[in-house]
Amino acid sequence: CTSPDRKTNSDSDSFCIPSLHAISPSTSFSTGLDRSITSTSLDRPTSVAIIGCGPGGMSFLHAVAMRRKKLEDENDLEGLLRLPVVTCFEKSSSPGGVWRSSDVSEVSSSNGTTDGTSNSSPNMYEGLWINCHKEAMEFADYTFDDHFKGPLPVYLPRKQILEYMLARVTSKEDIFQHVNFNTTVQAVTHDEQTNEFTIVTVDKTEESTTHRFDKCIWAGGLNGKPKFAPNIVDVFTKQNFQGQVVHSTDMGALTSSVKGKRIMMIGDSYSAEDLALQCIKLGAEKIFITTRKSSGAASYMGAWPADRVEILWYQLPHGVTADGHGIICKDNRTSQEQNQLEGNSVTVEDISIVIFCTGYAPNLNFLEPELRSWYAESSNPAWSVPKDWKMSENTVSSIVGDVEPSTKLDGNKWFVNAKLYRNLLISNPNMMFLFEVNSYPIMNIDVSAWLCLSYICGDIEVPTVEVMKRENSLQLLQEMQQPWVRYYWDKNYRDKYLEKYYSLPDDHWFRNCGSESYTKCTEEYGSYEIRLMARDMKTCNYPLNLGSYEKLNRTGEKLNHMTAMGSAARYRLTSDSKDESWRTFRDCDPGPFSSLMTDTKATCLQGRWMDIDDEGKCISE
Repeated sequence: CTSPDRKTNSDSDSFCIPSLHAISPSTSFSTGLDRSITSTSLDRPTSVAIIGCGPGGMSFLHAVAMRRKKLEDENDLEGLLRLPVVTCFEKSSSPGGVWRSSDVSEVSSSNGTTDGTSNSSPNMYEGLWINCHKEAMEFADYTFDDHFKGPLPVYLPRKQILEYMLARVTSKEDIFQHVNFNTTVQAVTHDEQTNEFTIVTVDKTEESTTHRFDKCIWAGGLNGKPKFAPNIVDVFTKQNFQGQVVHSTDMGALTSSVKGKRIMMIGDSYSAEDLALQCIKLGAEKIFITTRKSSGAASYMGAWPADRVEILWYQLPHGVTADGHGIICKDNRTSQEQNQLEGNSVTVEDISIVIFCTGYAPNLNFLEPELRSWYAESSNPAWSVPKDWKMSENTVSSIVGDVEPSTKLDGNKWFVNAKLYRNLLISNPNMMFLFEVNSYPIMNIDVSAWLCLSYICGDIEVPTVEVMKRENSLQLLQEMQQPWVRYYWDKNYRDKYLEKYYSLPDDHWFRNCGSESYTKCTEEYGSYEIRLMARDMKTCNYPLNLGSYEKLNRTGEKLNHMTAMGSAARYRLTSDSKDESWRTFRDCDPGPFSSLMTDTKATCLQGRWMDIDDEGKCISE
């Protein structure tokens, strides 16, 4: 915690949080408005632009529809007058954002036009399945029972989740009447004199239109465009690699060509995990996954079906063999620079396809620099903790011990961005951003949509700039209490952590991700991000209650436990089990999983996941 009278120079390279009185992180939205965010008058409703009709845009439009229905039922005229007039711009021909597949015809014409216009944003490939338990994607106002009319497996195909989201957001009204599809936003600027946003759009006829709004919400999604590692791309282009090189977003075009092939994936993220399993299902001979830090989801998989995946620990491509079909990888731990790698090398022969599983970047270029500076800076300013700061007892305290913090902590972004405060741009809180910051993207985005609507309708006050910065600093101190966050911020802690970890015997619980003690450790780590979400739910009166920042209730603890069990299902896979030829984490025991809203228990898949099609139906005998 920090002191209320702390002063921060946000323009400096680093800052120190002094010793402070205890202030609860859930104490927020203080009085003292820096800039009004409510309607200028009841004569003219607040005008709001939403950029993007993916999960963020749909959630906000649905939040407005739910509020309108509630106010109408209560005959609350004043409340209805405070509702904003919303216009959404979506460059694609249909809603859903990245959850759409490249086949837009799967979306009903009632949810947008389906004239065959190509979609320029990345889409999920047709065969993708969710990799987080579905219980974290269910909505309190429209449950899975409401939509599917019965119990479901823990993991579902992408298509079923999209259909569920679309049905939910149209359950109160046709929210898509407020959406301009096939419309690209070219520029967003803010006029300090009029306190209005000017937005220039172009439709599919190439006609340009200029609009003005009181508020602007960016909901374009963090997966706006594929992100490559340029130095690794150069390895393949300059050294005459003879195979295909694609990004994970192009997987849909590869489904018919992976059978019998040897494939290399760059990166060990969730997309690598999913694509590796999908390629095995499609008949790939072998998949090799290179890992820069060996800390992604794929690196924690206990085993892979038929042992057809090999993790190249800490290896990155460094060269191509003379015949153009093999890839030479080198240990990445000596340097981040490709031309300075000095570790042991591994040559992988006969690679036909290279898939970059290196993530995505948001489309923000159309925002003027002042509105997108929060993302342009890759990290927060370096900072330090008060001299009397101490880390609280946690599950790894007995292993790592008491470590003196580094005098200068890294500014890696986790849940706090120095220029944003709970979806608001601190320098101009009329500009809001809807995107996920935790492991529950669908739920997190929906809560944030309610939070944004509460700002706009005046339910909650926007703190002054000084208060927003101070509360961000408070949250940084809370995050320093989380071992998995402190590991990346604090070199002293990281060095001691690694020293102690590698000195442990192989059978120690902390080196066995499948152990019960490790699962409890996972739950301790996971509770923090759920408590942050519980805090925001209370602030905006969200229809699901997970407890508070200080303490999760039974529902919040249940969500945390299910997530930990989802991770354990990966860790506990073994290559010596009798079912190792086919078992995946999606073939897990459904026992620990049930709805947060209805308690409906999850069921088993209709068969082995390896034998199930994109609709979730078994295709083998």
